[in-house]
Amino acid sequence: MSESLKTTGIILSARPVGENDKSLTILTGEYGKMQVFARGSRKVKNSLHGASQALVYGEFLIAQSRLYNYLSAADIRDFFPYVKDDLEKITYSTYFAELAEHFCVEGQGATDILNLIYVTFQAMRSGQVPLPLIRRIYELKLLQLSGFGMQTDACLHCGRQEETMHIAIHDGGVICDKCAKTIPAIPVSGAVLKALRYISGTPLQRLFSFRLEENILEEFTKIVNQYFRQYASGHFRSEEMLDLL
Repeated sequence: MSESLKTTGIILSARPVGENDKSLTILTGEYGKMQVFARGSRKVKNSLHGASQALVYGEFLIAQSRLYNYLSAADIRDFFPYVKDDLEKITYSTYFAELAEHFCVEGQGATDILNLIYVTFQAMRSGQVPLPLIRRIYELKLLQLSGFGMQTDACLHCGRQEETMHIAIHDGGVICDKCAKTIPAIPVSGAVLKALRYISGTPLQRLFSFRLEENILEEFTKIVNQYFRQYASGHFRSEEMLDLL
């Protein structure tokens, strides 16, 4: 006997199964990541065809059996056409979804990460923040929401708060000049430190409300990339496409 649940979420990925079905990974606020089958959804005339595409946001009715979850119905609220209108945006949005699928787990609520994806797509729509900066902000905030946030308030080792700091990647945050003499660390400018602190402390709704000068963006990108590599173990296929853009 099966039970049904109704939940709001976004389809992170959709993979073909057999001749007519799909296997969906849906990120929900209440239940985290869910693996759901959409039977017959590869048929154009099937009622689930449009609702079983990647990067569809909506309310999903899911039938649960002892072994599997099945999509029964869906009410689409947004399919984000503006992140699918050119190859660059498609690649970025696919990358963001792949990262969320990597970090989220089944049965563990993910409301904040679901909201992060939504505001990230809204930032892509506005076009006010360049895509490379959106990517690094997303990566850093996703790490924080997944329990790997960078500590930027004070020196991790002695608690000093100074104007000049360093980033100790392996230690997970900033250290002062004195501690940096004995601990491997990367010097960080005041402008980049300010950006890192802003991302760490600001609500999601205001996350994408700043830009960086080219030289500051270069430094910021280098630091975030190294930090992300340290705490995001895994191979991401969509990242390979980003590197080709």
